[in-house]
Amino acid sequence: MPHFLRLIIWDALFFLILTAGYGIGQYLGPQTTAAYLVTLLTCLVCGAFLAQLSLWGVGWPERILVGLPALYLACAPFLSAWIGSPAFLPFPLVPEALLQPASSSLRMAGALTVGFLLWHKFR
Repeated sequence: MPHFLRLIIWDALFFLILTAGYGIGQYLGPQTTAAYLVTLLTCLVCGAFLAQLSLWGVGWPERILVGLPALYLACAPFLSAWIGSPAFLPFPLVPEALLQPASSSLRMAGALTVGFLLWHKFR
């Protein structure tokens, strides 16, 4: 149980940093040097998080709790086009903000995270 709780906290902080970095970058303006530096810093911090995760070992809980949200981020445009918005849900499966070109840094971070987990599995 302590490993699972630690993983939940790790996952929340990881995606909080991604979201905060994205929000700050958008606030500063997507085409500015400051936004680029914030994105770079966000990627560096998230890379350090992934390095810490690899020290713990990547098992099935890590692949599910980290990989699935990252895969969702990476595949948001494809999910939106493929699934659409089911009528039985009062909200869309993919928020409109994830479909904007400005959210490409979030989708890229999700793809890198999934790639890291797959690389760690098959190395």
